[in-house]
Amino acid sequence: MKKICFPALVLLMLLCGCSSIPEESFTLATYNIRCPVDKTPHTWKERKPRCLAVIEKNKFDIFGVQEAVRFQLDDLLGTEYQFIGGGRNDFKNAGEFSAIIFRKSRFELIKGGTFGLSEKPDVPGLKSWKTACPRIATWGLFRDKKTGKEFVYYNTHLDHVSELARVNGIKLLVRHARENAAGKPLVISGDFNAKPDSTTYKTAKSLLHNTAEVTQTPHKGPQKTFNGYGRSKHTVPIDYIFVSDKFLVLAHKTDDTIYPEGYPSDHFPVITKLLIK
Repeated sequence: MKKICFPALVLLMLLCGCSSIPEESFTLATYNIRCPVDKTPHTWKERKPRCLAVIEKNKFDIFGVQEAVRFQLDDLLGTEYQFIGGGRNDFKNAGEFSAIIFRKSRFELIKGGTFGLSEKPDVPGLKSWKTACPRIATWGLFRDKKTGKEFVYYNTHLDHVSELARVNGIKLLVRHARENAAGKPLVISGDFNAKPDSTTYKTAKSLLHNTAEVTQTPHKGPQKTFNGYGRSKHTVPIDYIFVSDKFLVLAHKTDDTIYPEGYPSDHFPVITKLLIK
């Protein structure tokens, strides 16, 4: 009798309409939670319970955030999560973070750090390529406690003004990931501030697969990810999750939940269910 490998069996179950999701899979997301600068009804104090509700509803196991400052990170951690990452101004606590938050009971952080997307990546707070502000990426090598398998995860927030900074930033990140992942399963997520027809997007896709395009079950939710608290006319995504061939993408969605009190953030989170092959 011909044997069927585990990922192929999972795929067969999904194609046959089986709703059972393997226990070894986990939920990964990217979420720009918006820095705390807005007025009512979009202050962080008002939005915090909505963001927490989105995270809890979708049961995030590991996720990258953008625009978070330190006290926002602390608000999101609770007792279940911890994070890796440094602020963009000093690689420590100053400025916005592109942190990776992970469930302590599920993942072990082996190593990682934060670097600048600039001409001198080791120098914090540096601006290059006409960027509006310093830009960074955070990465971590994680071990899944449930399976013992390791993977590398990068999270970033590319510039909203300079296309040159976006292109050079993602090229730098991709080079770093190629060298650092060393053949391990790889994820890159973030707010790219770039449409699918952009050079920035195509550069990331030259290394990895957009999870929205390789999901084994139909994408759920809108295509657009930036909502601008209801004011945005965007119809396409600018937030993405990319993975290497060593992942099977079981599901994918954009959560556009809006609560009676208002929006959780000016971005919708992008969420995927992953299985390491």
